[in-house]
Amino acid sequence: MTMQMTDTNPHIKKFDSIKRSDAITLFEESVLKPDHKLRQCARNQNCYDELMQIREDVLEYLRKMR
Repeated sequence: MTMQMTDTNPHIKKFDSIKRSDAITLFEESVLKPDHKLRQCARNQNCYDELMQIREDVLEYLRKMR
């Protein structure tokens, strides 16, 4: 009888967890990276403060995902 690697394998779960953590980090970096065009659009539309609040909300959510 041969053993098959399944998603219950702790090594696979750990690898998937690392990949997920890396993906969260990359997404967080994309949120943190200043987007001058987007911010200027928000200023023009008078919603800059709201945009920055949503940014903070997303960052907080990402911290909770870890």
